[in-house]
Amino acid sequence: MSKSIVYTPRIRKSPFYEGTLKAGVTSFTVYNHMFMPTMYKSNEEDYKSLVEDVSIWDVAAERQVQIEGEDAAEFVQYLTPRNLSTFKDGFCRYCLLTDENGGIVNDPLVLKFSKNKYWLSIADTDVLLWCKAIALHSKFRVTVTEPEACPLALQGPKSFDMMREISEDNEAIMNLKYYQFVETELFNIPVVVARSGWSNQNGYEIYIKFAADGNPLWDKLMEAGQSYNIAPGSPNQIDRMEAGMISHLGDTTLEDNPLELNLPKFCDLDQEADFIGKDALKKIRDNGIEKQFTGFKISGKNIGYNLRRMPLIDGNNINQGFISSCIYSPTFGCNIGIGFVKIDKISSTEIFKAVVDDEERDIEIVALPFSSRLEKMK
Repeated sequence: MSKSIVYTPRIRKSPFYEGTLKAGVTSFTVYNHMFMPTMYKSNEEDYKSLVEDVSIWDVAAERQVQIEGEDAAEFVQYLTPRNLSTFKDGFCRYCLLTDENGGIVNDPLVLKFSKNKYWLSIADTDVLLWCKAIALHSKFRVTVTEPEACPLALQGPKSFDMMREISEDNEAIMNLKYYQFVETELFNIPVVVARSGWSNQNGYEIYIKFAADGNPLWDKLMEAGQSYNIAPGSPNQIDRMEAGMISHLGDTTLEDNPLELNLPKFCDLDQEADFIGKDALKKIRDNGIEKQFTGFKISGKNIGYNLRRMPLIDGNNINQGFISSCIYSPTFGCNIGIGFVKIDKISSTEIFKAVVDDEERDIEIVALPFSSRLEKMK
């Protein structure tokens, strides 16, 4: 496997990289300038392990941006339209970062260690440089760095039982609430353990603090997970689309804004605190959004995985939006997709057309979440 990969100084290897090779990784992508596994067996087989047992993911490419200093809380709030006034130490929050036009820069998980220290666990854009530039040209007294810390994920219904065994009755871990984290040790390795993960299953994200601990931790977890039928995997596109979860730079870009996602708790325009893009987003709100995020049911042969913007055409040959990503769902027994439609079409029952995998397909708009709506459409 390694002989077929061309390494360059521009692309980094994950601290878990050797472990993923031993586990049989079959494909990578480049994410935040780092190799990240995307498949071991197939989308469907990796999905089966995730939803039935426990899956281990190298997600070290979700880099950490560390914000420290006496103004850290105010600085992090300035980055996002989500109201963080009730954000408690030891918890995580999913946040959208916006630019001066209200466009989505990134959608990190934010970890709050204290009012003076935060991590942004980022999606695929150079948020470190974004934050350093803002800090340099602002009044905030903060230091912005990239620590060695990076996450590995344990996801799936058996992840709780596995964690209970390997944490040696560590009550701090077993008592974690959803989106809560603790600094502790696993196998005598210092880690941060969070009840989180980019899946629709139960699970944890385990952040090593030092890169040298990456492959040893991977090996220990693979060994400990044998009785739970552990399997290597990666952020699973079937699972996340069934849950309607966005993939930044696939489903959202700077051309899209938080108001279009119809997730009001992530975009509080009436909070007292200022944030980048506040005036622009207020103007968008007052004028009315032009498109909205939604789900789709897609006809035709099974789609493997497609991550590109495919125009949605109505009966008059007019573009009414686009599918941003799609895949075959074993749970629903059909192809599903997510993307955007023009706001006046959001409740339409019209059958649209789109070309996916060189095949013209019938497209139906399905409100998210998929579960109840797709059952009714069978």
